[in-house]
Amino acid sequence: MRRAPQLPGVDLRIYLTALPLLVRNPSIVVVPLLMAVAGVLLIRLFPPVGGAVLGSLTGGIVWLGVFLLLMFGLGTACIIADDAWRHGHVSFDRDWAEARRRAPEILMASIGLSLILWLAQFVGVLLGWVSILLVALAAFFLIWAIPAAAIGGIPGAAAIQASIDRVRANPLSAALATIVTLALVVILAPLVQSWFENWLSPFTAGTTVVGSLVGALIQAITVAYAALIITKTYSDAAFGRRW
Repeated sequence: MRRAPQLPGVDLRIYLTALPLLVRNPSIVVVPLLMAVAGVLLIRLFPPVGGAVLGSLTGGIVWLGVFLLLMFGLGTACIIADDAWRHGHVSFDRDWAEARRRAPEILMASIGLSLILWLAQFVGVLLGWVSILLVALAAFFLIWAIPAAAIGGIPGAAAIQASIDRVRANPLSAALATIVTLALVVILAPLVQSWFENWLSPFTAGTTVVGSLVGALIQAITVAYAALIITKTYSDAAFGRRW
């Protein structure tokens, strides 16, 4: 078998191995899917209403709730993914119990993430196109915050600093994980969702519910694959390559 090409500090085999590992352990998708569906329902139940200020406030709270749901789904997927990397198969009951135990730490890290990303966007608005660079830079340094809180045993309040420290020590590995994760979740998933919505539109009588649920499934799959990547790369950076 040909070995995957190597870069200093980067194991490209992770990205090749993650897909069959996900196929063998589809339960990694379960909680991200549930959280994505919950996010869809939240947006539909509480759409922005009222004037500009009230609508902006309502929309901000709703999107924060959607983000926290997504991050909890990611954190749970990281716990299950860690089990998959270790043993080749997972015990959903055991991993779900661990996710519930680590939920406060995942939530605390997620709130910190949301504040930093919001600040990067806010500052970026004042500086124009720089907002994209600031958000990308924040994503780069915070790529391992959720794995740190979920599987690293790091308190949620310290997960952001833990991620920054690991990224500074392993910049190439973190950069590739960030690029792949953003490409999947921010670019590929919406494109595939848009294609499915256009394909389904003649059969759904103009309703967007089906398209939103298909989008939730696509998002969950991409999040699960991203969880496998960032879990393994974080584990290698934090603890060394153990398996």
